[in-house]
Formats: sequence, structure tokens, C-alpha cells
Amino acid sequence: MADQFAVTPRKRGSGFVRFILNLLTLVVMLATVAVSAVFALTFMNPYVSFNPFPPPTLPSALGTPTATSTPAQPLPGTWTPTASFTPPPSATPTSTSTPLPTGTPTPTVPVPPFALQPGNPVRIPNIANDLGCEWMGVGGQVFSLQNEPISNLGVHVEGELDGVPLSLDAITGSAPEIGPSGYVFDLSDTPIVSEDTLWIQLNDGAGVTLSDIVYFSTSDKCDENFVMVNWRQVREP
Repeated sequence: MADQFAVTPRKRGSGFVRFILNLLTLVVMLATVAVSAVFALTFMNPYVSFNPFPPPTLPSALGTPTATSTPAQPLPGTWTPTASFTPPPSATPTSTSTPLPTGTPTPTVPVPPFALQPGNPVRIPNIANDLGCEWMGVGGQVFSLQNEPISNLGVHVEGELDGVPLSLDAITGSAPEIGPSGYVFDLSDTPIVSEDTLWIQLNDGAGVTLSDIVYFSTSDKCDENFVMVNWRQVREP
């Protein structure tokens, strides 16, 4: 009977081991709670100071710009621009062709339809009348492109002879003694010397000129008292 109520002796140290295990369990639980808290805080605010890998700092959000109205300043009474714009030089194409002449073009004057017959004017003895040396004049004939005489054209003589102004008109064909288209002007009753103070010109009888103005001289010699001025057509009028 005494053996049945015998007490089994406890082993020393088993209580201490249990205490250590419980203490370690508590430390692990506290560490787990702490880690969880740190993770939660880091998740909610990654910019906390104890986060070893914080994200890059974002720039601060820009606010909506506010329009500011600046009143225009009035210009002074006399305003001079302070800067001028100079356009860039433009490229000039090169060309191998001959450049056209610059300047105002000169209008082309058509050649008159009549011109002097070669060798005219020429001074010869009087063949217009029988007055011989007691006369001085000018005359001649007019010929077409086919070398045929042309009548009914106007001839005008103008200028000054020995200080006296002259302005005379005649019609071709009015002096047949010179030829079929002959004309003659009486200038003086005696030969007189003059140097290009008189001129002669053809016209159509109505004032339209048919030739250039031709100046001629006279002589005081009896064998040169008639000035022959013959005309020849050079183109159709």
C-alpha cells in the first residue's frame, strides 16, 4: 500500500525551460505585431522616415494659372519704332542667258516712207526757168518704189534767208519743166549765200509728214543758184 501512494520526484530545470519557451513565443508574437505595424504604416505612407526604400519624391502639383490683365500703356504722341525688321536676303538664281537691259525702253520711231535720193541736195545751174543768174530757188522730183514719179504730195520749205524768214509750200507735179513730179520754190531774184538756215520736208498734202527735215545751203554763184532736192520712196506709207 505504501508503494501506491509514493510521489514521483520532479526533474529539476523543466520549469525554467518552459519559461524560456514561453518568453520566446511572446517575443516572436511581439515581433510579428511590430513588423505588421511597420508594414501597414509603410503601405499607407511610403514616405515615413523609417522606410529604407522610399519612392522618388514627386513634384508638387501645379495650381491653375490665374489670368492677369495688364492694361495697355498709351503710346506717346510721336512714336518711333525702336527696332526694324530686315528681311533675309533672297537667293538670286543664276542664269547663263544675257541679261536684259535695264532702264526705260526707248520707243522705236518708224523710218519715214521717203528719203533723199543719193547725192541730194546738190547745187546746179538754173534749170527751172530762163532767168539764168537773176534767180535762185530750190526744187526737184519725187519717185516711188518702182521709180515712177509721184504727184500731188506736199513739199514745205521753212527757215531764214539773208535775215528774212521764209515759209513756203508747193505740190509735186506743179513744175512739169523739172519733170512729171516736179516742184519749184522761188527763193530770191539773185544768188545768196546761206549755211543750213533753210530746211525742206515732204508731206501727204494734209500735213502728215512723209520724210525727215533736210537742211540745205545756198550759194551766190550763178552756176549754183538752183538747189536740186530729189526724193525716193523707201517703204510703203
